[in-house]
Amino acid sequence: MYTILTKKDVVAFNQEIGEIGEFHNESSLDFALQLAKVKRNWVYEVSYLMRSLLTDHVFRDGNKRTALLVAIYYIEENGKECDKEKLLKLMKRIAKNHITHPVKIARLLYGTIIEKNN
Repeated sequence: MYTILTKKDVVAFNQEIGEIGEFHNESSLDFALQLAKVKRNWVYEVSYLMRSLLTDHVFRDGNKRTALLVAIYYIEENGKECDKEKLLKLMKRIAKNHITHPVKIARLLYGTIIEKNN
């Protein structure tokens, strides 16, 4: 079982990519993290965070790269693999097309997950 990310964790991801963690829209992140606590499906949790980062621009800089790290964290913590190239393209698509509906984001995110054959 993975742990739901905290605000401090998301700021650390932003700093990991070379940014300073300066907020532009902190309340959007707070809202997304609050919703993530009550969701029963990790893909929906990460979709709220992706929406916050990619369309509400939580940080001054590095939102797409931070969203990529957040998504990879959730995917790997849930024992899944993803097509990282596809995931990167998805981040750009969500930001460019201003896709805001978390269910649509979740559906698109499912498309990047690689099913393992056991």
